[in-house]
Amino acid sequence: MRQSLRVVIASLAVFVATDIAIGGRAAMAGPALAFGESLAISAPDGRAMGPDIAVGTDGVIHVLWIDKAPPPDEGSAEDAAAGHTHTATDQLWYRRSVGPATAGRIGALSSPARVNSRDGEVWGFAVNKPVLDLDGRGNVHVFFAANDTNEKTGKGLLVARYTRSTDGGASFEPGRTLNSTATNDLSAVMHGGFAAAHAFGTLLVDGDDVQAFWIDTRDMIETDTTSAAWRAVSRDGGQTFTPDHAVYANDVCPCCQLSATKSGDAVLLASRMTYPGGFRDSAVGPVSAASNRFEPSVRVGEGQWKIDGCPLKRTAIAAADRNVYTAAYTGGRDPAGVYFSRSVDGGQIFQPAILMHPGAAVSDAPTVASMSDGTVIVAWHGKAGGGRRVYLRGSTDGGVTFSPVTELPAPDGIAAYPELDIAPDGSAWLAWQQEQVAYVVRVTVSSTPDAVVAGSRLP
Repeated sequence: MRQSLRVVIASLAVFVATDIAIGGRAAMAGPALAFGESLAISAPDGRAMGPDIAVGTDGVIHVLWIDKAPPPDEGSAEDAAAGHTHTATDQLWYRRSVGPATAGRIGALSSPARVNSRDGEVWGFAVNKPVLDLDGRGNVHVFFAANDTNEKTGKGLLVARYTRSTDGGASFEPGRTLNSTATNDLSAVMHGGFAAAHAFGTLLVDGDDVQAFWIDTRDMIETDTTSAAWRAVSRDGGQTFTPDHAVYANDVCPCCQLSATKSGDAVLLASRMTYPGGFRDSAVGPVSAASNRFEPSVRVGEGQWKIDGCPLKRTAIAAADRNVYTAAYTGGRDPAGVYFSRSVDGGQIFQPAILMHPGAAVSDAPTVASMSDGTVIVAWHGKAGGGRRVYLRGSTDGGVTFSPVTELPAPDGIAAYPELDIAPDGSAWLAWQQEQVAYVVRVTVSSTPDAVVAGSRLP
């Protein structure tokens, strides 16, 4: 749905004049970014993490976020020593604007709705974000990883779960597990003691087609270092799904979340693949509507990253017509950080990657959005002389040139894990995690050299 919306708005202009300029940073000649007012979506006393965002053809803004449970007492000694646990018993929440935003402002928000039907079932982390997408009828589709138990062995599992709302997000159907049952047992070696995992997935909706993808460990043995990507497909708007099947049977990095988009009639799946020599690099693989089979994946060229272990780094992807854009972190370049790459032939060949944040001490967790008029926006979090903040760059010529690095005018504190989606008016909406609150803001990019910023407000 997100890709088809970008095609619909190809001829729309980017509006900058309606954003509120109350201070700012002048940009040099070339594209420039402008921001509306930041709006808190989740409760200030919650523990929000990893928001996702989707904007409908009607302009309504939909936001999904994890509400983290307090850290459990149980966990391995190794996890305890590291201050981290792979156990999570979280909730998943949803909220939307009441009607479209007007002049870049959300007038009212719906009441929050809990998405998961079983209390605390969500296995949610910023590197394993639940994902939402929309169809043209206002239905909301959600994919997330959930805790479950093997009925025969009693051992814990992570399962690929899907739910939807057919009443505009007021309520969600009971979650359905999309993966068939794994018969192997990796509990002796898998973090968290899970016997099998079907997680780190994504969702792509286009009309009545709903496709869920996830990384699957069912064919792994204890000495394996690579996994597989699996898929389940609905052709009736999420009412029923085909049996799940492997998209890539091996060589998939087991903990780097997938992402997907459409380029014309082709579905493009972005993953991190393993290559001879111990490299774990971003790759894109297409499936055509005619064959329904995925072709071999293509390295996007952000750098050969040799690493002994899974880096937990998603490859973000967006497309407009034959132009395909990726943004990913790599440690295989000097400096390490977020690199942007593009293809002008539908993902067959990717051009040399561009470092997005030169001079930053850290840049990571990117997201990318695009339109058919050549607009491309990349966002990430980074550190540039201070704490973690969200930064963006925009392009109006399909990623050939970009605006200067611009810091999001967010409230004070840690700002992280941004997500972007395109609105019908040609703007983009950004969701991010501000400390432990989910926020959104409108973003526009223009070819004029006037970058402005705006303040923040609470709901």
